[in-house]
Amino acid sequence: MKYAMLKKSAALLLATLCLALCPALGMAFPAAAADAGRVYDPSGLLTEARAADLAARMETLSEESGVELYFATYVADDRYDDFYGDDYCTRVKNLRGTDAVLLVVTYEERNHTYYYNMYTYGDANYDINQKEVNYILDSSDVYNNLKTGNVYDGAVAFFEGAAQAFVGRVGVSWGIIIAVSAVIALLIAIGVRAGVVAAYKRKKATVDYPLDTYAKLNLTRKEDTFVREYVTRTYVPRSSGGSSGGGRHGGGGGHRGGR
Repeated sequence: MKYAMLKKSAALLLATLCLALCPALGMAFPAAAADAGRVYDPSGLLTEARAADLAARMETLSEESGVELYFATYVADDRYDDFYGDDYCTRVKNLRGTDAVLLVVTYEERNHTYYYNMYTYGDANYDINQKEVNYILDSSDVYNNLKTGNVYDGAVAFFEGAAQAFVGRVGVSWGIIIAVSAVIALLIAIGVRAGVVAAYKRKKATVDYPLDTYAKLNLTRKEDTFVREYVTRTYVPRSSGGSSGGGRHGGGGGHRGGR
């Protein structure tokens, strides 16, 4: 009886210790959260209000563009300590097979430096080309804010650019580029024509030479001589009917760039 009471007391003590340690374990391993939503900020780089507002903005952008947007932060001890997109997919939310864009902002405590990296998955990996990726990462609103620790404004600018790139193009549109190129070409043509006309006007008048008086031309015979025949043939291979014209794959994705 005494042994049973001792065993029961030990079990009760163990259960109490487990309950007491659960919050601490949860804080030690925040990445084990089942569903962190769109904003995963265990590092506390955002206030709760800013995190909620950013999540709401990302939700709206996702609904409008059709691409899922996710954000994560990490505090590193040194430059070799980092949190990657693969870590996010393993610990927080698996984005493989989803049309998604992930932004990871890392703060390095030792050098007081901020880094950020962009990851794309699913169709976002193909619909957002590398030029658009570089444009987003190098945008002044993204770069200047994130590099100086203004994480909220930098993340807002980043996701606005990512959503725009997924549905169309970011930066200067092709229509504007073509229009500007046409205007420049027209101005060049006008300048060349004006130069040629001016050159002809500067020429002195030539002296008339009475060719019929001082020159004679007698055509007595006309003969054509056929020397040799050349036939040039170029082989043009046919394209295979079974080849594909640049197919899309919904699965891939990964790291696209960082600053």
